[in-house]
Amino acid sequence: MVFLKKYGFIGLIYFVFNMLLFVFWWVVTDPGNYIWHTIPANKEVLLVSACNKLFLIKYYISFVLLNTILTGIVFYELKRMIQIGIVMFSLAFYCITKYLFDPFVGRDYYVIFENQNVSKNFFLEPVSEAGSSIGPFLLHKLNDKPSFVREQAAKGLGIIKYTTAIDRLNEILNDSTEDISMRAECFYALNKINTPESKTELEQFSITHSIQTGDSLLIERINFVELQDIY
Repeated sequence: MVFLKKYGFIGLIYFVFNMLLFVFWWVVTDPGNYIWHTIPANKEVLLVSACNKLFLIKYYISFVLLNTILTGIVFYELKRMIQIGIVMFSLAFYCITKYLFDPFVGRDYYVIFENQNVSKNFFLEPVSEAGSSIGPFLLHKLNDKPSFVREQAAKGLGIIKYTTAIDRLNEILNDSTEDISMRAECFYALNKINTPESKTELEQFSITHSIQTGDSLLIERINFVELQDIY
């Protein structure tokens, strides 16, 4: 009875927080978030598999971190060395798992990015959720044939501020054989990355490209893309 009085309420807190955590990641990684309309069966299999993997990674990492933090709060009166140990464990666990699992997270979010069927305004949500881990996959997509997904990959690189892509984005931006929409997305991305290097590239572009030089359609498209920016 004494045991229940002492630890019953604490156990209830643990249970509630862990259930909320489970529900949160179940909802966030639900395949339905990315399938608004019917898609081919092979794409659906890939997307569902990616969502399931993300759920496992995200949930179990969060599970360990949450319970470690709760333990630190519940036993805040313990010796300082134990408190420091709990904090150090949390930091080490986070850093190690981020290093180990980021490539898998990026790849799974990229699978979702390529196979989803949502409105254009929500197309880049997987990129925002993945962060920099999806960068290498989006950069590789720039070497693919022209498509809407390729254009969005360029824009996504800007949203996550993936500096490694600056040279490739600038190359496409200044390639007159590329589609105007693709070049405009590259301009947008470089502007979003917003580093001294990307600013220099855009300044050079502004000097060599203007309405007077016959690039009025490109300039108009760039202005349109920037006006549509929701990120």
